[in-house]
Amino acid sequence: MSEALAADLTSFDDAPRPGASPDGNAPARFGKVLGDAGIEVPSTLFNESLALAREGHLGQAQARLQMLLCLDPDDGDAQLLLAKVHGAQNRWGEALARLDAAVASGVVPPAGFREGLEGQIRAERGREEEHRARVAARELGELKALRHETRSLRGETIRLETEVGEHLERERAWKLVALAAGLFGTLVILFLLFTTPRPAAQVAMPEAREALYTAPAAAALQPALPEPVPPEPTLAALVPADLEALAEAIPVTKVVVANAAPPVAPKMHTVKKGETLGKLAAKYYGKSSAWQKIAAANPQVGPDGAKLSVGMTLTIPTK
Repeated sequence: MSEALAADLTSFDDAPRPGASPDGNAPARFGKVLGDAGIEVPSTLFNESLALAREGHLGQAQARLQMLLCLDPDDGDAQLLLAKVHGAQNRWGEALARLDAAVASGVVPPAGFREGLEGQIRAERGREEEHRARVAARELGELKALRHETRSLRGETIRLETEVGEHLERERAWKLVALAAGLFGTLVILFLLFTTPRPAAQVAMPEAREALYTAPAAAALQPALPEPVPPEPTLAALVPADLEALAEAIPVTKVVVANAAPPVAPKMHTVKKGETLGKLAAKYYGKSSAWQKIAAANPQVGPDGAKLSVGMTLTIPTK
């Protein structure tokens, strides 16, 4: 699609102007007409270009020399003067090309002119190579820094994963301990429930109830009395004979659960000028690589901290 657009922009389908037909030699005809009128165009343009160049107007001198070369492309002196103008403009490659054109026209250049242009071209290429080398060295340094940061982050990730695994193991161990303590406590409660002797009043209750039913007045009160309660099962029927000995053999351990430390509230920080997530991480955690922890707790700054601004209040999570 871009190639088709470029073709449309450079189709050169403009309509020619009426009144003239192109013959490919318009500059020469201009020069002939002006020469027939007594105006020596090449010499006039050359002299004006030379005067403008001496005064430091290099752009105007270049324009007149290009006009002169349109009228007479084989003017070697104009080619040499234009080469000097390009040299004064630090356009060493164009100056060398104009010098070659002047030599091809039979003009002898000044001594050392070509060597000077070639030396400037070599120096410019050397500066370009040096600049490219500096850029490459800077990029290599940045790449090494990024690799070092990546290794640091990888090590930090491994450390955090290890800590999380240890915490999970400790949590599972505490859950097992709590479950065992709960089961043991249940067994102890059941054991005490079935082995504790009942009061004498509870033991005598069935005999008193039986005497009440056999008294002469029981007949009148019989409809209002509740249904007789069956006698409670004896201890021997409910508790195995060896449960008491087993309970005495099992040591009773008191489980003391320490009060958990209260959670530490996160800190709040107001962003000042010049502060970044890396600087805040170095301030609160001692390392700039922990900036992602602050970014995760403050989604308003964006995943990479690009939306961080002065005056913004941030939540600093605890370590």
